[in-house]
Parts: sequence; structure tokens; C-alpha cells
Amino acid sequence: MRRTSRHIVPAALGGVLLIASFAAAGGDASPEPEPADERPAQATIDGAVERGIAWLRREQKRDGSFGQGPGETALSLLTLRHSGVAADDRACKRAARYLERDLPDGTVYGAALGALSLLSQNPVLHQSKIEELVSDLVAAQCKNGQWTYAYRATARKKSGDNSNTQFALLAMASARSQGFDVPSEPVAKAAEFLRATQNEDGGFGYSDKERSRSYASMTAGAAMCLAFANSFERGATMGVVVTQDDVALRKTLEWLAEHFDEKSNFGAGRSFGGSNRDTKKKKRSDAFWRHYWLWSAERAAAAAGQTRFGEHDWYGAGCRILLERQKKDGQWRDPEREILATCFALLFFRRSTHIAITPSDRVRPAVTPSSK
Repeated sequence: MRRTSRHIVPAALGGVLLIASFAAAGGDASPEPEPADERPAQATIDGAVERGIAWLRREQKRDGSFGQGPGETALSLLTLRHSGVAADDRACKRAARYLERDLPDGTVYGAALGALSLLSQNPVLHQSKIEELVSDLVAAQCKNGQWTYAYRATARKKSGDNSNTQFALLAMASARSQGFDVPSEPVAKAAEFLRATQNEDGGFGYSDKERSRSYASMTAGAAMCLAFANSFERGATMGVVVTQDDVALRKTLEWLAEHFDEKSNFGAGRSFGGSNRDTKKKKRSDAFWRHYWLWSAERAAAAAGQTRFGEHDWYGAGCRILLERQKKDGQWRDPEREILATCFALLFFRRSTHIAITPSDRVRPAVTPSSK
């Protein structure tokens, strides 16, 4: 298989140097954020992370899994590793063994999160499985450039959704940063679709055919995808983006600057047929997927090199609201289930995407589409 000759160098993101060896070690500390007024003390954030990790450890099952299957196990392993838990920790090793055994599971979320978590655990030990999962993702792209849930049928479908799409591209970007020679064509195809379907206000919904009104988590996910496409196209390090030449990305970031709200997933209620403030039973509101929204904001900021969205210190604001929401036993919840909300919160605190896209100087075989 072809081996990449591209020289990968550490990335400067928001004026902060990300060290390549940091990602290779699994990330024992988050990059130093830009100073901001009224930002919670790092010791306070570290204490919340420690309590959250203690809760997450207690959720692991006897077979090494977490939550409901491989996707949530992968999300939990990614959270443990990016929160500074060592690769040789028993919880991480057991989760990794479970993923080696039970992946692929036929879903884009499982393949993408599986690749991300095993890249964080040990990309050398798990190289074969990572290649398999990323190859499956490459082969599973829909005809229009998106991805959808069941990836073994995805490539036969005309369209997918922007949620599965962003996870597929995050896995590809992380694999590329870790030295895997990921093809650029699927990323360019996804970006072409996003640019063609961007809403007039600059935002994005779940897809162009379903729940298409702009809301925060999907707009942030699209910003991440467009930024990664920018980096792929230029052969640049992930996180170093030239936004002024990318009209679609610039409009997306302007949407986030205008509508950023750390307390809610702006626009989600209306996009899902409810209202921004409707919290009645069975009605959607902007509280929908609010912890997921904050992790989406972190992913967009990392990919596009943004320390702020307009006037908003996204990290400081997100930290404050998450500290308020943490339960006494260390978990987060509502409206997402506990394991999901807790992982999203911890990944935000630890600025997980910075770790995932920090370059490695390892060189690995090229990724080719799976024949499955």
C-alpha cells in the first residue's frame, strides 16, 4: 500500500502550540486556553473532571463495555483517554478489547467513534482495526456526499444526514493527523454538499430534507467539516485554517457568533417542530441535546482555529454552565442520558478535539475503501 511522504508538523491553534508527543501519549493535559475574565479556575475544572471520570468508571460493565453497545463504549473510552486516564489503565484496556471484538457494528457512529477511541488508546496496537473502520467509512459515503446510520447500506443511498457526516469526517481528520494516509476525495465531496445546502442565514440543520432549519449543534458540526475540508484541500495541518477565502465557513462561524448560547442548543426546538422555549412533555425545545451542542462548539472551534465565536469566550462560558449542571455523584444528565451527557461534558472540558487532531509523525499505510 502507498505510504504518505507528507511531513506532519505540530499545529498552532489560537496562538497555542500543540505538541505532537502530547497526542501520542493520549493527552495528559488540555492545551492552555486563552486567558479570559471570569473563567473558572483550572483547579475547579480539574475537580469536576475527576468526579466525572470516577462516575464514568463505575458505569463500565463486566465485559468492558459502557452504555448501549460499541458506539457508547467507544465514546466512553475516548473520554477516559482524553481526560488523562492512562492507556494501560484496566478500564481503558478492557474497553479497547471489547471494541476490537465487537467492531464493526454496521453503524457510522460505531465506526467513527471506534476509530477515534482506538487512535487515542494505541494507534500502533490497534492499527489494523483503525484501518478497517476508516476504510468502511470511506466506502460508506452516500451518493450526495453525506453519511447515514447503517453504513453497509449507506453507499447505496442517495442521501444521509449532517450528524453522521460530521462524525465520519472527525474520524478521518483524526486518522490523517495520526499519520494514516486518508483519501481527500470523500472530504471534498462532503464539503461540496454542505456548501450547496447551506441555509441563507449561514447555518445548518439536520439535513436539507429533514429538520432543515438552522440550529447550533448542526451548524457547529458543519463548521468543523468545512474547516477539515479546508485543511485537506490545502494539505495543511488540521486546526490551521484560512477562513477568509472560504465563504461558506466564514458565514457558518458568523452564525455561531450571532447565536452562541452556552445554556441552550439555539434553534433546535423550532427545527424539531417545537419552539425555542417549549419544555412541555413530548415537545422539543432548545434544551434538546444541549450537552452535545457544547462538544459540537468545541469541535468547531478546534477545527477552525477559533478561540472565540465573535465576542463569546465559548470555553469559559461552557465551563461555567457545565460546572453548574454537574450532579453530586459526578455525572451530567438531561435531556441526554447520563452516559452521553457526561461524556460530552468531559470532552468539552478537556478540549478533546485539540487532542484528536494534534499531528503525529507516524507514517502508516494508505486507507482504501472497504469492499464490504
